[in-house]
Amino acid sequence: MDFRELVKSRRTVHNYQTRTVPDELVEEALRLSLWAPNHRLTFPWVYTLVTRETREKLADLAVELKKPETEIKIKATRDTILNPSHLLSLGLKKSPKPQVQHEDFATLACSVQIISLFLWQHGIGTKWSSGGYSTHPKTYEILGLNPEEVTLEGCLMIGHPAFVPHVPERPDASQFIRRV
Repeated sequence: MDFRELVKSRRTVHNYQTRTVPDELVEEALRLSLWAPNHRLTFPWVYTLVTRETREKLADLAVELKKPETEIKIKATRDTILNPSHLLSLGLKKSPKPQVQHEDFATLACSVQIISLFLWQHGIGTKWSSGGYSTHPKTYEILGLNPEEVTLEGCLMIGHPAFVPHVPERPDASQFIRRV
């Protein structure tokens, strides 16, 4: 697949099969992600591959936070965390300089795109989730991270898509380009 096709076809995957993605493929994606543009070469990434046992704790936390009212919704909340083959917590080393922290977040976003494109090329989907359990204060404890040193920016779900979402229309680029 050429690069344009890869970029245009990649979708955020919300539902996953329970099939396992080879660890080697995920690790290669992480190695490639370190080539993201990184102003000042701060190398700010704090990636945590979350084990099944730890994912169970995060699923419990997600249920506690969402307070789903039915067994079906409880299962759906848990499946969101447990079904993907891999769950990668996305953290950034903290910087005392707001501009550096801003640049480091941009680096993280670029690295997630690299991971997502590489995996998509292999038929593997991803979703960056940044709310609820993924950045909650209890999550730092569950993952053994110090919130004074690391900022959690969410989790990246990685797995075989249960189905591929449709491609939404995109506006024409001319709407966003100014010439002065």
